[in-house]
Amino acid sequence: MRLNFLKDLRARSDITFWQTELARRVMSIEFSLATDFITRLSGETVVWLGSVPEMSEHIKRRDIGSSIYISPRAVKSTLPSVQVVPERLPFQSRSIDAVVIHHALEQVSDPRTLLREVVRILAPGGRLIVLGFNPWSLLGIRRGLASVLADPIRQLRLVNPIRLFDWLTLLGLELDAPPAYGGLSLFWNRFGRDSLIPPAPSQIPFSGLVVTSAVKQQSSGNFSWPAQRKVKEPKLAYPRVAVFHPRPSRLVPPNSID
Repeated sequence: MRLNFLKDLRARSDITFWQTELARRVMSIEFSLATDFITRLSGETVVWLGSVPEMSEHIKRRDIGSSIYISPRAVKSTLPSVQVVPERLPFQSRSIDAVVIHHALEQVSDPRTLLREVVRILAPGGRLIVLGFNPWSLLGIRRGLASVLADPIRQLRLVNPIRLFDWLTLLGLELDAPPAYGGLSLFWNRFGRDSLIPPAPSQIPFSGLVVTSAVKQQSSGNFSWPAQRKVKEPKLAYPRVAVFHPRPSRLVPPNSID
């Protein structure tokens, strides 16, 4: 029995996921998946959040006033770059026209915190594009095997796209296009498996990559997640005594007995 695909899953433990051959395949597929969404970006300022500056070349050629690359670590980018914590973006509220999240949700401990911060800086009518992995795919199965095979993909936390759509709705964003899926063959590392990749973005929800586009509504929702309410103990109430009338005693005095 040939188990060559197990060799494809194993990788060096001293490199990150974005330095692997699989990551280069991911970016090549995403270039075709995200092109239609990136062409819709417009405005004076666009922020790109991610760890791979090569993908941000998408927005250099667009009709955009200025573009900023945000990363938690120092990178070499042709765009003006800022090294900050993604959960604390150094921008004023409602000051950014568009934001692109390139696998940044999968590298933070709480993706909801990052989404809240992105929606805070996004202006009403601004566009948000999210590129991420789909756990409901062969790639999600590979992520489950990563702990056994020492695969660098275990460094990422895959976000359920259905849950992502719910978070965007709660934060006051609305999907302006159906999500695009692609990358059916990302279970393997080798480029020889590219025959399984659809030539264009598909609507098959079991592909390894998903691209989501949403627009912030004019009146955005509350940025705090609903917390569990504590049940208060009921307080006992007693009627207030206004006037006190003593009742006569029914006891007979001792000296009154004959």
